[in-house]
Amino acid sequence: MKVGVIGTGYVGLIQAVGLASFNHEVIGVDIDTSKIEKLKRGISPLHEEGLEEVLKKHVNKNLIFSADYNLLKNTDVIFLCVGTPQDKDGKANLSFLFDAAENLKRVLDKKEEYIIVTKSTVPVGTNRKLKEIFKGFNVKVVSNPEFLREGKALYDFYNPDRIVLGFENEKDEKLKDILVNSIYKPFKEKNVPFVITNLETAELIKYASNAFLATKISFINEIAKLCDKVNANVKKVAEGMGLDPRIGKAFLNAGIGWGGSCFPKDVKALIKQFEENNIEPILIKATDIVNEKQLEYFLEKIENYYKDLKERTFAVLGLAFKPNTDDLRESRGIKLIEKLIEKKVKVKGFDYVEKARENARSYFSLKENLIYGYNVVILDDLYETVKKVDGIIITVEDDKFNSENWQKIASLVKEKVIFDGRNILNKENIESLGFKYFGVGI
Repeated sequence: MKVGVIGTGYVGLIQAVGLASFNHEVIGVDIDTSKIEKLKRGISPLHEEGLEEVLKKHVNKNLIFSADYNLLKNTDVIFLCVGTPQDKDGKANLSFLFDAAENLKRVLDKKEEYIIVTKSTVPVGTNRKLKEIFKGFNVKVVSNPEFLREGKALYDFYNPDRIVLGFENEKDEKLKDILVNSIYKPFKEKNVPFVITNLETAELIKYASNAFLATKISFINEIAKLCDKVNANVKKVAEGMGLDPRIGKAFLNAGIGWGGSCFPKDVKALIKQFEENNIEPILIKATDIVNEKQLEYFLEKIENYYKDLKERTFAVLGLAFKPNTDDLRESRGIKLIEKLIEKKVKVKGFDYVEKARENARSYFSLKENLIYGYNVVILDDLYETVKKVDGIIITVEDDKFNSENWQKIASLVKEKVIFDGRNILNKENIESLGFKYFGVGI
């Protein structure tokens, strides 16, 4: 089929490349012309394993990129994949979505049939508003939320747990046939479950899913605080809990809280949706509060050990919000660096992902306060990063840290102290090398 994809960020680019690999004819449209030029050359603007290889295989063949909305006029299905960031009030900012819809409206033919599919994460009722924008056109609107994990987004595209489709009319068999038996035919053949429901339910499934996972993390972080007080081990607590199939082990890793492009904005946006419907979101608010306080709790551990942080130098290992991505949005590592600098600390930063290091350099160079430029340095080598530091702080859950030569690292640091904000290291192994080790709840 002929498919259009508006927006070439994480969601849109993965969708475009993935559908092209299913042999659909795909047109990716974005208003960012510099990004489009890179994509035309097969260069991915995102750090995502395997993405560039698939992109190069299909670009300029059955996958083209353009800033021209007119190319979408003759497509069968158009996916809206633009960002819906958090606004100053905590709501989802839908301006980019509605702008894209208005741009699309100008080029569509009122005599033709179109299917417009929203993959962007949007509050309940948004797709009904989109339907109003296209009033007078022969348009069917579908909600098809994405469930991609950054760093594993391409894998998740090809291996979904479920496909959620929200229709204006749940019994629309023609629409079901196009999306299930054509667009997503490979998933049907793999027996991936399809959840077909109304627009509002599909929209809420996405928010409810992210909020529940965020709640699991905040819950185990609360338990970790108690573990610190009573000499319990939160990793063993999580292991014991996770063996119960009703609970499951995923997202029970204590640490310094969640960040990224989804959980922070989606939790806050869901809170707003409750409040707009005159419901007090007690549990979800608590989830957000726990997460906000977790970084302060971890910083207190560091302050309690050193008493005075002024003029000390720390190695902060982890700049992106999670491993294997270059995304700094709501990164706990970045937030911690900023808090340390406020306390007159010097920071040497490192991340295994080169683009994450580049993004961090750009981020701090653009900060208005010039002290960032003097007190933060981002290095490309882990061993250079830890040289002569007063302490090492781990802020990303990357198992590659366990493959490093910690005996060599012990010989390079000024003081053998590790604050493991992700509980990723083996405490006994690290302490056997003479390090003082501080985790979260262990």
